[in-house]
Amino acid sequence: MNIKILDGGFGAQLSTRVSSKIDGDPLWASRFLATNPDAVYATHLDFLRAGADIIETNTYQASVSGLMKHLSITKEESINLLHEAVNIAKRAVNDYVKEIRGNNDIENKNPMIAGSCGPYGASLHDGSEYNGTYGKTTSRETMIEWHKSRINAFVDAGIDLLALETIPCYQEAEAIVELLREYPNVKAWLSFSCERNSQNIVDGSNWQEVATRCYKMALPEQIVAIGVNCVAPKDVTPLLKNVNKGTGNEFIPLIAYPNSGEIYSQSEGWVKNESPSVSFESFIPEWLEFGIRYLGGCCRMYAENIKSIREEVNNFKKKKEAEMD
Repeated sequence: MNIKILDGGFGAQLSTRVSSKIDGDPLWASRFLATNPDAVYATHLDFLRAGADIIETNTYQASVSGLMKHLSITKEESINLLHEAVNIAKRAVNDYVKEIRGNNDIENKNPMIAGSCGPYGASLHDGSEYNGTYGKTTSRETMIEWHKSRINAFVDAGIDLLALETIPCYQEAEAIVELLREYPNVKAWLSFSCERNSQNIVDGSNWQEVATRCYKMALPEQIVAIGVNCVAPKDVTPLLKNVNKGTGNEFIPLIAYPNSGEIYSQSEGWVKNESPSVSFESFIPEWLEFGIRYLGGCCRMYAENIKSIREEVNNFKKKKEAEMD
């Protein structure tokens, strides 16, 4: 069973290295690509040292148009900054590989880089990325063009795959998959933003129906996994448990990288939603049974959490091996 460990919430880990405000900024952590690239590099290294097989570029909130607007730079400079985001991640990976050379106990010997592509709604700064309402009013062509400029920059810079993440509406998901077909040699995962205590995307669509439809729309094996991110850990199971249930169905690899369970409020910042009755790690065995093959953390999940995830995955593998003996 090949399980890839992802990194965690970039802004959360970055906050341990900088004193400047991150949350609520129009560019969030992406601003630091321009203002403090050394901290971005160090944050990537934190996750690699914690055991991440895949790190994401610090670009969730960074679109070409968004960088132009909020950094007052040209289109060319914005594209160059996206290239630099990939280069910073590459430098962290290269230095990490040198650092671990000769250490046979290290598991993530060949880390990969995913280009982080947040939803179109995040660029609107009106909260619509939390409900996906823009899917009904924004043309497919507009969303495709917006995503295309960033994807082009990532492909040109040599990312290993794309993280198409936190998608809140079915219209955008389908538009992205349509766009992805223009890049037959590029692989990606597709991850959705979903309602709490529900089986739906935040726009009200059924997650399993939309996700599996998008998976089948893509070129064969182009989407490496479908799943959810930035949901509370307790909400992962209801969403993913039935995708690979039963026999005779095509196995679909799944991805999950939940947040800490806290909720972000513009007025209050991060607010604890409820006291978890069980730990994040206790969910992992059942998630792996569902078919999760990519597992990590999102908002408010630090490098130490990624280390715990890898340990729990290893415990699961050992248990399975023992059962087979």
